[in-house]
Amino acid sequence: MMMSKSARCADGLGRRAIAGMLFVLGCLVLAAPPARAVPSMGNQTGYACSRCHTVFPELTPYGRQFKLGGFTASSSKWDEKAWSDRLPVAVGLLGSRTSTNSTSAGGTAADEFPKDRKAVVQTAAVYYGGKIYDNVGALIQYNYEGIEKRWGIEMFDARYANSVQVAEKDLVFGVTVNNNPTVSDIYNSTSAWGFPHTGTAAEQMPATTLVDMTLASKVGGVGVYGMWDDLVYLEVAAYRTAKSGALRFASWGQNWNSDELAGSLLDGSAPYVRLALQKELKPHSFAVGIYGLRASLFADANNRALGTNRFRDVGYDANYQYIEGDHSLSLRANWIREKQTFNDAFVGAGLASNPTNTLRTFRADVHYYFQRQWGGGVQYFRTSGSSDDLRYNTGDALFGSTNGSPNTKGWMAEVNYLPWENLKLALRVTQFQQFNGARTDYTPGRSASDNNNLFVMGWLLF
Repeated sequence: MMMSKSARCADGLGRRAIAGMLFVLGCLVLAAPPARAVPSMGNQTGYACSRCHTVFPELTPYGRQFKLGGFTASSSKWDEKAWSDRLPVAVGLLGSRTSTNSTSAGGTAADEFPKDRKAVVQTAAVYYGGKIYDNVGALIQYNYEGIEKRWGIEMFDARYANSVQVAEKDLVFGVTVNNNPTVSDIYNSTSAWGFPHTGTAAEQMPATTLVDMTLASKVGGVGVYGMWDDLVYLEVAAYRTAKSGALRFASWGQNWNSDELAGSLLDGSAPYVRLALQKELKPHSFAVGIYGLRASLFADANNRALGTNRFRDVGYDANYQYIEGDHSLSLRANWIREKQTFNDAFVGAGLASNPTNTLRTFRADVHYYFQRQWGGGVQYFRTSGSSDDLRYNTGDALFGSTNGSPNTKGWMAEVNYLPWENLKLALRVTQFQQFNGARTDYTPGRSASDNNNLFVMGWLLF
């Protein structure tokens, strides 16, 4: 049965659409300049993509050092150029096509899959990536989001960085202003930079924790960080909703309607802490870490009389990376546990069955690339948590849960080909073994496998 569903999914993708997309991207490749990571950063440092990335956006040890240093490292040739000749601006295009196993099972509406089985420009982005002045640099992404058809700030990370000697060891330290907890992270396992790096055009994913991209592009924060002796990394930051105030620019493009604010409007500041230990034993790199976020969120963005609910997220991650000659291998794991505490008014209004809930997310993946050109990876993902009928049994045909459970698990497998270092072609398969608490009929007439999808993508930076 599973074989026949996969076959139908592959047939639905449309060979002509894939061929057409690859042809267009191939034409762009022929017109593109030589590869340079986020190209402006490559021009600044004088290095090719492979110096900072295994396969973008995953970072190498040098790439992590470049980010720690505030994106400011540069070659003498670049420093001698006139300011007008070294403006660090780049452009990115991401085209994709998603095919979902079933867009109608269980009575799901067509408008819940508006781009399914259609070739779309998923993202058209402009990047400011590199040095601003002396010890100040930034990586900023302003893009057109082709699914929701709007422009806005996707990523903002501006930094000041410097170094001193502490206990006769180097301490690289800095200040970051950014718009998403974990976007400042230098490892590839936390939420902002973890695989799959980009979502599909018809995202079918279950409940997520607060630190797991829920606040992305909706908050602004200031943090301080340091790496001592290339061994210990520490970051402390605080975030506020960026609907107004000095950091409002960090959320340009948000509509701020009730749907946008749902479950993400902070009451005051949310502190964030990150600690990691790393060790470089060439060609091997190791890192283990812990990170956390505490926040109070308004229970209802349009009715603040319901008060606030409290969230405490704690995450653990581990990374291993091997880079030698033609080969690069990475293994990553990320585990997040969130405790949710709902106030009496929220529970009394029938918006939650339990005064406290937990939500847990686990992801583990392995990736391998040959000559930074051919490769791919496999990921196992799992979400589990407290059953809460009022929270999850919403009656929604796609995202509801008859048994009031968020439990979801499955696999992703992705194959990549990079004909140029700044062009990634990818084919990804996502298989759900469980969705919102059940393998079959998680909502009446809809099963987990109905959400299986096939995703083809071309991602070009120039």
